[in-house]
Amino acid sequence: MWNGKMKAVTLSYDDGVTQDIRLIELLDRYGLRATFNLNPDRQRAQDIFSKPPITVRHLTMEELPGVYAQHEVAGHTCSHLHLEQADEATVREEIARCRDTLAQRFGREITGMAYPYGTYTDRVVEIAREEGMRYARTCIQTETFAVPTDLMRLPTTCRHANPRLLELARAFVDSEPETPQLFFLWGHSYEFDQFETWPLIEEFCRIVSGREDIFYGTNSEVLLDRP
Repeated sequence: MWNGKMKAVTLSYDDGVTQDIRLIELLDRYGLRATFNLNPDRQRAQDIFSKPPITVRHLTMEELPGVYAQHEVAGHTCSHLHLEQADEATVREEIARCRDTLAQRFGREITGMAYPYGTYTDRVVEIAREEGMRYARTCIQTETFAVPTDLMRLPTTCRHANPRLLELARAFVDSEPETPQLFFLWGHSYEFDQFETWPLIEEFCRIVSGREDIFYGTNSEVLLDRP
């Protein structure tokens, strides 16, 4: 349980883009907590990419501490490569340098990550563990509220683009579980601009927030700090 509560909500968002600023304002308004997975080598103002109909800009390294001060940051490798296609030395360097760069920038230990593209192998998982990662998120959507047992192959409840998002949110809020349950949401905040779905994520926040029977935490608070 979390502080005596049987239910918890956490969010995980990738890539460190400027839309995270608006998302964090929304989360703070509703009292929700999230983990943001960053790529130090791509956190540059000139590092932009197109997701029609918008152009996406990464936040700079200088901007990061102010933006994410009240939330958790985690690794996403330095350059967002396919880890399962890289040699072992590259995998280790990408995870370790990302960890060390973020730890130095934020002055806090980095204990988790999200696999770029959600892809990995058993050896990638072992290297991540050897480099101090205590959890690593995949892109798997279970559409359930089961608390994950394999934290290094961490599934989620769903992505925010899942058509069942609000249905699942309402079911979670209405549930009265006898065992711990977790709603784990993930995505990319630029998609709210790309698909004009800011009202959708705000409706999710409205549904799940402000409940006395729900604990709201970052990924590490929900996964690692649970008594």
